[in-house]
Amino acid sequence: MIIPDEKIEEVRAASDIVDVVADFVRLKRRGSGFVGLCPFHTEKTASFNVSPKMQIFKCFGCGVGGDVFQFLMRIERLTFPEAVRALASNAGIVIPDSRSDELTDKSEAIYHALRFGARFFHRQLTEESAGAGALKYLTEERGIDRSSIRRFGLGFAPSGWDTLLTAARDASLSDEVMHDAGLIIERDSGGFYDRYRNRVIFPIFSNVGKVIGFGGRVLDPNDQPKYINSPETAVYHKSRALYGLYHARQDIRRQGEAILVEGYTDVISLAQSGVGHVVASSGTALTGEQIDALRRYCDRIVLIYDADDAGASAAVRGIDLVLEKGLAVYVVSLPEGDDPDSFVGRYGPEAFIKYLHENRQDFVTFKYQAERDDDDLNTPESEAAGQRSVIASVARIPDPLVREQYMRRASEVMGVPEATLHRVLGTLLKGGRRRPRQTQPRAPEPVEIRAAPPRPQSVPAPEERTLLRLMLEGDVDIVEFILSNMSLDEFTAGPARDAVAALVAMYEQGQVDRNRLLDGSAGEEVQRLAAEVLTDLHEPSDNWMRKQNIDVPRLNEDARSSAMSAMGLLKKDVINAHINRLNAAIRQESDEERVRSLQREMNALFAIRTEIENGKFLTWNEV
Repeated sequence: MIIPDEKIEEVRAASDIVDVVADFVRLKRRGSGFVGLCPFHTEKTASFNVSPKMQIFKCFGCGVGGDVFQFLMRIERLTFPEAVRALASNAGIVIPDSRSDELTDKSEAIYHALRFGARFFHRQLTEESAGAGALKYLTEERGIDRSSIRRFGLGFAPSGWDTLLTAARDASLSDEVMHDAGLIIERDSGGFYDRYRNRVIFPIFSNVGKVIGFGGRVLDPNDQPKYINSPETAVYHKSRALYGLYHARQDIRRQGEAILVEGYTDVISLAQSGVGHVVASSGTALTGEQIDALRRYCDRIVLIYDADDAGASAAVRGIDLVLEKGLAVYVVSLPEGDDPDSFVGRYGPEAFIKYLHENRQDFVTFKYQAERDDDDLNTPESEAAGQRSVIASVARIPDPLVREQYMRRASEVMGVPEATLHRVLGTLLKGGRRRPRQTQPRAPEPVEIRAAPPRPQSVPAPEERTLLRLMLEGDVDIVEFILSNMSLDEFTAGPARDAVAALVAMYEQGQVDRNRLLDGSAGEEVQRLAAEVLTDLHEPSDNWMRKQNIDVPRLNEDARSSAMSAMGLLKKDVINAHINRLNAAIRQESDEERVRSLQREMNALFAIRTEIENGKFLTWNEV
C-alpha cells in the first residue's frame, strides 16, 4: 500500500534528524549544528554535519547527504517505505497497511482520543468561562504566563461527571476507545464517567511530541488525591515517560546535562525562566528506563529534591540508578521549605542558576552526609555502615577509571585511607566474597615483562597504527624487524592483532602482500583498518616525545627509528599496566612484608621504564 503524502510529512515532522543520527553517530555541537565522524566512510577528522534547522545531513568527506529518510535508508540499507515505517514506529505514528492488525488500529485510535482530550482541556482553560478559576490559579498564584500555558498545552477539566465523555460522543469517539485511553472510568453499575474533574490538566508528551497521558492537579484543597495520573495504556508507560522531555531535549543536548525535578510546575517555571534542560519523572520514582531516555541526550544528571527526609531518600535511590547506567550524577538540596518553582518565583532565575552551581554536590558528599544525618546513634558501627553504603554506590559505576576517581573522593570526604576503602570495594565487586586471610607471607610473584596480558578488544593505539602502516608500506626488512621484536599479544585484540597475524602468516610463507589485507581476505575489519592506516594523512604526534620521553622521527625520515619509537611506547604500556596492577595489589594488601616485596617489584619496573625513556631500549629480548 502506498503511504499517503500527509503521513510521510507527519513522520518527517516528528523525526528530529539530530535524534535519529545520534543513535548511530556520536555528535558534538559546532555553531548552530552538529558534527561527527561519518558512518559511511572512514575518517579521522569529523566532516559529517547535521543541521537541526534544515533537518538535513551532509558529509563533506565522501559527499553523501539528504534528509532523515535518506540517512536511515543508507545506514540501515532500507527502502524508502521501510525507512518511513521505521521512523513512524519510533514516533508512535501508525501507518495502516494490508497487514495492519487490531492492535495497530487500537493504538491509532487511542492517540486520536488523547489528542481530542488535550484540545478539549486546553479550550476549557483558555476559552471557556468554566476555566476562569483555573486560569487565575495558574497565572496569578503559580506565575505561569500564557505563552507557557500554550507551549505545554495546559488545560482544565470541568467539574461535571461526564463533560468530556459527552463531548467525545458528540465527536463520534466511542466509549471503549476513551476508556482505553484512560480518559474515562467504568462505573460498577454500568456506564462511564470522566476520570478528571475540576482539575488543572498537564498533558504528558512523548519525546516526539505526541500526547500519551495526563496529570491532573486539584484546585479544591479538600479534594483528594492531590494528583491523578493516567493509568498504563497501550501507548503510555509511566516507567518510561519523562514530563517535559519533548520541550527540553534540545537544551539538554546543548548543556550536556539534565536537571531532574519532582513536579510538573517545577519544569514549567524553570523553563519559563530560561532554564530549559529540566524534566520530571511523571509522578513516579525514577526508573532505569527514564535514565535510558535521558542518556540519548546527555551524560550527566543533576537531581534536585525538596529539602526534607522524603526528598533526601528519593535522591539517594536515584543516585544508584543513574550510576549503573554510566552517567555522572550530582545532587542539589534546596533551602528548607522551597522547591524549584517557589525558589525561582521568590529569587528569580539568575539566583537559581547561581545556587545550582554553588550548591551542587557530587554523590559521595551528598550520600555520606545523608547517611550521617539519618543516623541517630552515631556509633562506630553505624558510621562504618554509612561508609559502606557510599562505597556500594561507587561499585555501581561501570567505568573503572571513573570508579577510581570517586574512590579517591570518598577517601577525602570520609577520612578513611584509600587502601581500606579499596578492600571494601573489592569485596563488593566480587559479589560479597571475602578474600581468605593470608597466614604466611607469599613469595614474590615474578614480573613477566615480555608476556603481556591480552589487551581488551578496542580501537588500536596510535603507535600500533604506526607499526601497521610501516609494515604495509615498507619492504620485507622492516616487517622482519618489527615482527622479531613484538609478539602478537602485545597488539590490541581485534583487527590490529588479526592484521599482524595475517602479516606473520605471509612472512612465514616468504611473501608479504599488503593487498591481501586490503581485498578482504583477512576479514572486513582488517580490511577497514588497513585502508585507514594507509590513507592516514597524519604523522606520529609530537606529543609522544613530550609526554613519553621518546624521540619520534618522521615516518619518511627513518622507518626503523619510527618503528623503534612505536615499539618502545607499546612496551611502556605493558610496563605501566604491570605497575598499575602492583599498585592495586599494594592497596589491598595488609601484610607489611608482602607490601615491601610488591614495592621492590614496582621499583624494578620503574628502572626498566627509565631505560626505555633514555633510549637504551634495543630489542624486547634484551630488556
